Amino acid sequence: MLFINLYFQNMSAQRGQYFDGACTIVDAHDALQVAACNATWLNEFFPVVEGNKKRFAEVLLWLFYNLGLCCTIVGEYAMYIGRKLASHSDLITIYIAYHPQKLCPETSALLQISPIPAFSFDKLDFLFMPTYSRPGSNVFYTVRYSNEITALRLAIVNSVKPYGPRSSINFTYYMWKTFAYYFTNYAMVVLPSRTSGNKILYTRYYKAEIGVTILERVKFACVN
Repeated sequence: MLFINLYFQNMSAQRGQYFDGACTIVDAHDALQVAACNATWLNEFFPVVEGNKKRFAEVLLWLFYNLGLCCTIVGEYAMYIGRKLASHSDLITIYIAYHPQKLCPETSALLQISPIPAFSFDKLDFLFMPTYSRPGSNVFYTVRYSNEITALRLAIVNSVKPYGPRSSINFTYYMWKTFAYYFTNYAMVVLPSRTSGNKILYTRYYKAEIGVTILERVKFACVN
């Protein structure tokens, strides 16, 4: 699976397929909540798996959100949380959009652009694993949170313009569409909201199930 992930990520870069940094989905979500009394139109699934594995992934997503990153968990791990897979590889892969204008000391450390073998953010301890890592592209860590330990892979995808956490939902759909050959249609991502509060969104790719575009669903929700 890792070899396939790297292959398609490299092919995407060669073809000039970069994330555009847009935040239109979250903007539409906020507008719909204001117009329709907190209605939601994003397709969600129920996180069946509880406990340490789910909590660790959520803690990482909240940390990266607070650092101002645009990121998402797609594929195997999200499917496992939704009980679509009976097990997973014990590796959490978080995809992160990157633009040099958004570089700061924290992201420089996370992406190993400025090499740091070990560091901590909040209550999370990161130990860099250099064997399989390519700084600025694919970075592997062993992460400790309280008494729990997990393997973490940060996969970096270039963005054509600066981004923020409000771009994470657009980024999730970009990942599904760009890497459709090997990505499954489940994801975990922080949904920012100016009206009802931020939350972890467990979402499925609506177009893959129903066959309509996001904009078509927005139009339907607004009309009805």
